[in-house]
Amino acid sequence: MKLFTFLLALFAFVNLSWSQKHPEFYKRQFVIFEGCSDANDKEKCYDIKLQELIGKQLNNSLFKDSIFIKAKKDTITVSTSILYDEKGAIVKEYSHISNYALETEENKFNLILDSIAKVKPVLDTYNNGVASTVTNLFGYFLDKSKDSIVPILGFEPTEVPFAIIEKVPVYKGCNENLGNKELVSCMNGKVGELISKKFNAKLASKLGLPNGVVRIFINFKIDKDGKVIDIRARGPHKKLEEEAIRVISKIPKLKSPGFYRKKPVTMPFSIPIVFRITD
Repeated sequence: MKLFTFLLALFAFVNLSWSQKHPEFYKRQFVIFEGCSDANDKEKCYDIKLQELIGKQLNNSLFKDSIFIKAKKDTITVSTSILYDEKGAIVKEYSHISNYALETEENKFNLILDSIAKVKPVLDTYNNGVASTVTNLFGYFLDKSKDSIVPILGFEPTEVPFAIIEKVPVYKGCNENLGNKELVSCMNGKVGELISKKFNAKLASKLGLPNGVVRIFINFKIDKDGKVIDIRARGPHKKLEEEAIRVISKIPKLKSPGFYRKKPVTMPFSIPIVFRITD
């Protein structure tokens, strides 16, 4: 009789802005982007300046040609998570610019970091610079008639990746007062329990799979109502994919969805299920 050992990991990358949650400790709560020193709303100015800068870079042939070919819609979203150090310089190994729908372009998108100027950093009450992470999700319209990629100012995303989410979804049985990382860990455990209980382990022997490691990659989304939607699976056998989709569809409606800038949004998830099959 073949046995299954499950190894599960829910992928989630979360960045938090501690200074914005504790303004009493800071003289300057937000970084100042080049050209934003005199702006009344420096955070909004940062958003606009960075979105325009990225748009300018996307219109270079290095990016534009491949985006027009690979993009499935006439709009794309670009997520940014930038860590500025105590002096306002970008820490590249902890920063990224990406579009998760264009995965093959990830390393290329990060080249844009080189074009972003140094900022004035967050300051504590003693005027000491403080490292901080700033996250954004920008929208761009692909105007093929003018061969141009145009920033969508005031863009409000309906789907937000984990890298920049402000509040992650809360799974039933998890304490909603926990921080994002703890909520992700709790959800990971709950989903793991569900898969271990519901997945048909006898399927392996019926399919005649050999001993060894088998992987099934699952993608799904939790919509703004907390429901699981758009489940997809990729594995070594169609029956395994179907079983993975069946089990993930049993995830109950969550206590609350993810939130970005205080609004409920849809959030994509990725779970690799790893089977170790032995006699």
